[in-house]
Amino acid sequence: MRAVMLRPPLEAPGSRSRMGRLDVIEVPIPRPRPTEVLVHVQACGICGTDIDACRFHPDNSPAFGGPIALPVILGHEAAGVVAETGELVTRVKPGELVALESVLSCGVCDTCLLGRRNQCESVKLAGLTAPGALAEYIVVPQTACHSLNPLLDNGLSHNDAVLAGCLLEPLGCVYNAMFINGHGLRPGERVAVHGLGPLGLFAGMLAVIAGASSVVGVDPSGERRTFAAKLGFDLCLAPVEAAGSVRIPELVADVHIETSGHPTATLPIIERSLLPGSRCFLISRTDVPATIDTNPWVSAAAQLLGSRGHCGGIFPYLVRLFATGHLRPKDLVGAIVSLDETPQLLAEGLDTTPGKTVVSLNDQHYEIAG
Repeated sequence: MRAVMLRPPLEAPGSRSRMGRLDVIEVPIPRPRPTEVLVHVQACGICGTDIDACRFHPDNSPAFGGPIALPVILGHEAAGVVAETGELVTRVKPGELVALESVLSCGVCDTCLLGRRNQCESVKLAGLTAPGALAEYIVVPQTACHSLNPLLDNGLSHNDAVLAGCLLEPLGCVYNAMFINGHGLRPGERVAVHGLGPLGLFAGMLAVIAGASSVVGVDPSGERRTFAAKLGFDLCLAPVEAAGSVRIPELVADVHIETSGHPTATLPIIERSLLPGSRCFLISRTDVPATIDTNPWVSAAAQLLGSRGHCGGIFPYLVRLFATGHLRPKDLVGAIVSLDETPQLLAEGLDTTPGKTVVSLNDQHYEIAG
């Protein structure tokens, strides 16, 4: 099968940053073990994590701020058709369209038994520390598979269901931060989203669904701000409008969501925009340490909450949001590319691309808003 493989840089450590080696290569099709599922991947989203994973510091250490084990097949936002199941699999059957979790927990460590599967003591991360889904096939535990039959049963086409399925993983990360770790929004709360990449767009849309009275976004990209406005953001500002030491009234919010991956730039703005009891959810990773001024947080009795990934119990809620039309996959996808185009896109970076970029692995035509 064909797959996008990331390997360490060939260059010796030196004085400049460098790229890892990215290639579309042929590798054997994996075989599922008794409780595993072989999935024929239909589509896989490209994430900021994938872009960061390809970059390395001058000493050849990864620029990605989380765990990674090279070489690795990239990709962790996938949907596909079950091709084969192990003899003990009961959750899905061959031919079924499924979405895949990327956080692969063991289920038996003390942390998992406490219900914190995202913090599993021996967690594997698809596309980072385990083979990923930028490949024609992937093997995952049956517990990582979620049926997309409810979407088909509610009238979505196969292709629309595929797009929705590969959006569940990043949407799940945002849902987890806002409604599980963050204990939800109260209808009428004001929300500010810092960074309007896919995670920021998803945060804004979920805030609207949850009844936020206003959703304001901040991003340097005019294209992203325009895209966010079409998705229901009430106001979108450029960082220059939010800079300086002046408190911007439009950004004063009950809930702040950091999805830019650049907290060194956003935290000072957030700290000037806190209300009594404000919460700030950190979703994006960064390898650049940020300085926190503790005084505004103490004065406002505000909370700064980190959140890692998604957890599987979230996917069914998101499936229902797509099935009932509260979320529309065509609205959230900005571009469709091929597997062969993927290495160059990852090398160039997608920092200003509006919407989610999705890699098609089945040569289907997907209709998107663009």
